[in-house]
Amino acid sequence: MIFAFFLLSGMGKALADEADQMLSLSGLLGTVTVEGSQWQRLDLRPKFGGGGLEAVLDLELFLDDEGRFRNLGWDFSTRRRGLESVLRKIHYVKYGEPNDPKRRIYLRIGALENVTLGQGMIMRRYRNTMDSPAVKKTGMDFQLRELWYGKVSIRAVVNNFLDLESGGPVVGGRMTFLPGSGVEVGVTGVLDTDQLSGLPDSVRTGMKERDYGLFGVDIAYPLLRGPIAHMSIYGGVSRTMLSDKSGTGLSGPGILVRTGGLTVQAEYRWVKGHFSPGHFDALYELNRAVYHADTDSITTREQSLEKLTLQGVFGDARLSLGPLLEAEASYQHLSGKGSDDRRLEGRAALKPALLRQLPQIEMAEAYYENRRRGTGGVKFLDASPDTRYGYRIGLNPVPKLSIILDVEFSYSPDSTGSFKRRRSFNLQSVITL
Repeated sequence: MIFAFFLLSGMGKALADEADQMLSLSGLLGTVTVEGSQWQRLDLRPKFGGGGLEAVLDLELFLDDEGRFRNLGWDFSTRRRGLESVLRKIHYVKYGEPNDPKRRIYLRIGALENVTLGQGMIMRRYRNTMDSPAVKKTGMDFQLRELWYGKVSIRAVVNNFLDLESGGPVVGGRMTFLPGSGVEVGVTGVLDTDQLSGLPDSVRTGMKERDYGLFGVDIAYPLLRGPIAHMSIYGGVSRTMLSDKSGTGLSGPGILVRTGGLTVQAEYRWVKGHFSPGHFDALYELNRAVYHADTDSITTREQSLEKLTLQGVFGDARLSLGPLLEAEASYQHLSGKGSDDRRLEGRAALKPALLRQLPQIEMAEAYYENRRRGTGGVKFLDASPDTRYGYRIGLNPVPKLSIILDVEFSYSPDSTGSFKRRRSFNLQSVITL
């Protein structure tokens, strides 16, 4: 936090010389899922900024399912709880955008969404917002470009500042170097310093920290660079670290094509040992460690990796039709000797120009994610802790009033050894003042 404070302070003069400041205030009132129950949440959300800086705060009050005010976000009984209450007030503070050619610095503190390092072999579409607003994690995504005569860029990710004090954060970083002729060499590393960090204290008391990490090197070469299209080929190798169970993953040869609003990525993948591509993904915060009530045991994401040798393909496509539609989908199919590692992800969202054609609808998006790795007769689309899907609908019945329905489904182990579906239901009214 001190680092972020001084960084933002150093930006002050530059920000003052740019665009006019903005200030707006909105209020959210509705039902959210907290601890498996439906609570009422009132959130005053001031938003301000200018010149590339944007900040949104959360000032929340909660009533539980029995109508009692709860101190979630206002508990200062201990140092840790007080710090957590302060950090909950930050929805996000952001400066710039990732890879923005107009700015060398990008910084986001608070809620992190869709964080990918490199081509995504280690961290892909990671987020720290699982179970929000019941559980809020204040993380950081920082990028500094064009160091050392424009040849070096660095990026750093922390999932939760609160865990820096007590131990257990997920930390990641990437450095890229441009030696010449358009070649880009990248080094990526991600470490979960304690996979048990997300479990309640009542479950993990007395257990030792379990760390796990991945490290990789990759190289990319541009075949085509122009105002209309970009095409490059790439490849890389990744390895486990801080683990008794070793594993290796190779990605490539791969090809990346960008033209207009379309981005297509396709690559060959090969893995051996206890390794799964994109280990740190959108579901990682949900199942980095899973508690099994029927056996009173814990399984970490690392422990779920079987020793396999697999090969196959991965493909990803993203489409942005200007102000109309945004969609993306990806699929991975690795197999070998009766085992496989398969994944399917998809997301689609309507954008303003299309939404204006739908009376009183201002938001519409849906997503689906599923993955399966290992042996056995489990069907690919069967429920598991690696399944997540949901939708968001926003209605605008009158000016300055929005009603947002946010529903998400995931799965967790039950007492019978199977899985039960978890539904997160958030219905909120947003008033813009």
